[in-house]
Order: sequence, then C-alpha cells, then structure tokens
Amino acid sequence: MSLPSIQRVLLESVAEADIDGRFVIVNNIQTYYKLAIPQQHQIFLQNQMPLPNEPHKPVILCLHHMLGNLYTWRNIIQPLADATGCHVISYDRISFGFTERPTQWEENNNPYTQEANVEFVVQFLEQLGYGGRKVVFMGVSSGASISCALAIKYPHIVHSLILLGPAIRHEDQGPPSMARHILGSLPGRLYLKAILYRSLPYTKLYHNPESIPDWESVMKPSYRAPLTLPNFYEAFSWLMKYFQPLEILGYKHILQQLPICYITGDDDKYTHLDIHKQVFNELKLNAPENAMMEFYVLDKCGHLPQDEVPLQVLDVTINFIKRIGI
Repeated sequence: MSLPSIQRVLLESVAEADIDGRFVIVNNIQTYYKLAIPQQHQIFLQNQMPLPNEPHKPVILCLHHMLGNLYTWRNIIQPLADATGCHVISYDRISFGFTERPTQWEENNNPYTQEANVEFVVQFLEQLGYGGRKVVFMGVSSGASISCALAIKYPHIVHSLILLGPAIRHEDQGPPSMARHILGSLPGRLYLKAILYRSLPYTKLYHNPESIPDWESVMKPSYRAPLTLPNFYEAFSWLMKYFQPLEILGYKHILQQLPICYITGDDDKYTHLDIHKQVFNELKLNAPENAMMEFYVLDKCGHLPQDEVPLQVLDVTINFIKRIGI
C-alpha cells in the first residue's frame, strides 16, 4: 500500500479546522467538498434512523468562480437544503481551495482544461452516489459557464440551471488570450506570487465590500488561505495555459429546453448589466413558447451575489425551484 502524497497530507491537516469539510477521491484527485442535508434529515441521523428514500428529488450542486472556493457558498447551502428538502453540495474545483492539484497527468487526461472541468463534475456526482439523480446546477461566473456546458453535453441529468453573474460569452469566461498566455508562463507565475495574495478578494467584484459583515473575519481568509498551499500557483498557471473558452450560445437550443434562472447584480463591474441583458435575450431568442427562462437583477450587488446578498439569492432561487417543482 502506497503512502499518501505530502500534498494530500498537508491539505487534509489544514482542512481539519472545518469539521463540515470532507474529502473524496475523484479520478485519482483528492477533492474537498461540503454536503448540506435538510434539518429534518439531520434529526433522522441523530436518532440513528434511516434517511427517507427520495430518488426523484434532485440534488443541488454549487460551482464557484475562478479564484474562489466552496466557502463562497457558506451562507447558501444549508438554508437552501432546509427550504427545498434537497441535498446541496459544493466542492473546490481543481486549481482552487483544498482540492489536490495534480502535477503530472497522462496524455489526453489533462485535468486543467475546461472540458476536463465539465467531465469532472459528472465523475464527482457519481462518486458521491448521486449518479442517477437529476441535478440543479447553481454556478457563479465561470461556474455558471461550466454549468451550461454540462447542460449542453448531458441535458438528461439536468433539473434546472441557476446562473449567478454568469460568464457565458467567450470574452467573459476568463482573462483575455494574451493575459492567459502570460499567466501560463513562468514570468506570469512569478507575477501572480508577487501580487495575488494581497489582491484577493477583488473589491471591484462587489458593489460595497464593507456591507459584507464577515469581510475581514471570513471572506479575506477564505480567499487567501488556499494561496499558501502546495502547487497553487503552478496549478493556476496551468489552468491559464490550457484554458479555452466553452462554446455556450451556439447551443442555446439545448439550454432553452431547461428551466433557467439568470441572476445578476445591478452593479456588476466585471460583466456589465447591459451585457447580461444582451446575453439573456440571446439565450431566449427563438425559444419555445413554454420555455421557462427568468431574469433577475439584485439591488446593491456586484458580480458575486452569493457573497454580497445571499438572502436575496436564496429568496429568488428557492422560489424558482419550488415553482418548477422538486
């Protein structure tokens, strides 16, 4: 039996500070995640009673943004589980958070491509035992683009899409091509090491960071802690090197068959509100009459609604999911 890598041991020891965090091996990558179950189910577990079998109820999977991690959903997953009766999962995408960062991989099995990110989600759900369940994909920014790509490739597993500040156009999914080329090089990696720690979280992604109660106590540490872990800068550099935007709008006819809740902030400085309106109108163009596609603008909110106005996000999301049926 081989010993675990130093990276895995260190990640586990750091993550132990949060008793709700868990690890699972997916495609030989140690993956950090959290699972929120409804309060009623927790009572069953405390009383050593079997959980009710609800095979037709969807699971909700939350996908974070670039340079984010699962802690961005800290105010979302448990209230969402309690309100819907669904299991709600968030995990650290490869390159981010406490998930392992592979330094070697087989040919044609590069974990740092966008396509690999899409396939990883399916493998992750299967590994947790949710392979046969419908999924509500809730993604923010680049997590929303991955959610859409999943819906395009695997529409049969999708219950609905909740898209927060979605990065759907090619030019919104990541840095410009030249910037990715630089960040994917050794000089770019050194530049990131020099500036990234003190820059996160990016204040321009928010309407008013001072309005977030735990900005200093939770937000800053949760964004910055992963940067101190093994291979963070190498992994992010590889992500930039191999990054190719996902094609989404060209497959809108598939997305139009699914319930979509499109949520953006009124002060999104990364993807302006006017751009979000254009993208949503493009998604809806020539949609069937019965298509369920809704657009919401949240007040006093920037690019990351789940961080800044979680109660507004919960209100819109819960009402939408209940209307379409769970």
